[in-house]
Amino acid sequence: MKAPGFAGGWLLREDHLVITDKLRMPLDTLRGQIAEAVWRHVSAPDVPNVATRWGLAPGTTGEAFHSKRKYIRNRILDMDEAALLKLARAVVAEYGDEELSDAITERASADQSRLSELTRRDLLKALSELDSLFGETDLFEGLRIICAEHIGADQEDVDLFGLRTPTGNIRQHYLRNRDWSHEELLIACGALTASQSRFLRLIEKLLHPVVRRGDAQRDLASALNSILGADGFRAVVTGQQSRHPVYSIQRISQGLSSKPKNLVFAAINTKPDLYFTDAINNDIAIRNATDALIYDQFVNESGLLWETLAEWWQAREQAPNLIEAKRSLYTRLLQSVKGASSPGQYALFSAYYHEFPAILGASLPTLIPEVYLHYDPRTLKERAGDPVLLRQRMDFLLLLDHNVRIVIEVDGSQHYSEAGRAAPSKYARMLEEDRRLRLSGYELYRFGGAEFSDTSTTEGKTTVGLRSREVAMQFFTRLWERHVIKAK
Repeated sequence: MKAPGFAGGWLLREDHLVITDKLRMPLDTLRGQIAEAVWRHVSAPDVPNVATRWGLAPGTTGEAFHSKRKYIRNRILDMDEAALLKLARAVVAEYGDEELSDAITERASADQSRLSELTRRDLLKALSELDSLFGETDLFEGLRIICAEHIGADQEDVDLFGLRTPTGNIRQHYLRNRDWSHEELLIACGALTASQSRFLRLIEKLLHPVVRRGDAQRDLASALNSILGADGFRAVVTGQQSRHPVYSIQRISQGLSSKPKNLVFAAINTKPDLYFTDAINNDIAIRNATDALIYDQFVNESGLLWETLAEWWQAREQAPNLIEAKRSLYTRLLQSVKGASSPGQYALFSAYYHEFPAILGASLPTLIPEVYLHYDPRTLKERAGDPVLLRQRMDFLLLLDHNVRIVIEVDGSQHYSEAGRAAPSKYARMLEEDRRLRLSGYELYRFGGAEFSDTSTTEGKTTVGLRSREVAMQFFTRLWERHVIKAK
């Protein structure tokens, strides 16, 4: 049974149309949402200056007074997805617009990392079995998570034209007549068309201890997990409030449950001299900043993309544009790869950044070189040859969607021999560490140095052989197929 929509029609908006069994937002809608965000946050007199600062074509204040939305839309009609996403991120960074932030997340999520309409409907049916939807908390506050219309106890039942308002529909069908089930209420409020991030926030709200606790909370989590699992999601306890569990909805994968907090990478020459600026908050800094980089920005659901890291680098280095930032960042990362003196690392890095930016575009994950997974402030000599950590630095790291972390290692003879002789105990320790990494949730891939035998360095210039490039291309191509990463 379909729930009636608000104001005599379905509560559907262009930006949330159901295109296939997976919910997908059209590109033109992203343009509209950027314009809407500007309309919400920027006054008409300020629009021309703000737009020019973002690199848009100049215009007059009169044009902005006529229509702020049209002013922005007219200047971004020819923008491709990469340019629109960059602009959207700039708007969110400046104004913190929640709806536009949702749109960015929707755009970045792979289709296979999404809830199908079928799963959404099954979840809503399960919610209809509850005695109470939001417990003793405010009904309208809970519904506003997914509702595109303004609703609340302060709203009238009818508008100036005598039409029933969204709030009036809720009062009439859900509170007074009770001819809407929980499922029908949520559908009428947009549960089938809301962005995935909003829909998942709704589920997390329903599982929050403020809404339900004890057996009721655990039973609901169990019931929802039996449905969420079909699309590879699960409600997981990630914290507590007043000793009651707090749930988050996470993608079931080989990824980790926690998000990266600090990323120390691209080490050159020496071990970075790290120190805590705030040990309680795990805030770190680096003294010899020329020898390594620290990326301490928030890494969102879609992982760390090359576009995102380049934007961070552009701001850090005050590069004139993103193209120049990418060029200088690549040069800086290449320095650390060259410092490793590994033909295999050089071949993988070179093939990756020469071939895949054109293939994946804005979807390209960052191949991060020389990343510190563990860190011991003391040297091996200071430890008297008895290290507390077997492995501190990884050759490469990829941070993908839903906290999937991929480690890539190129094994030279130092990994399994000492003084030119086989060292079974050293090899065994390496395998032990590999198991620990995998059981922690990391995805690990190893290459043998011999696979890159046709990559050589002469007079400081490294040449990647055809076989080495083929090894790299085949690996990354299959890796993207496995994780369904493709150009949008």
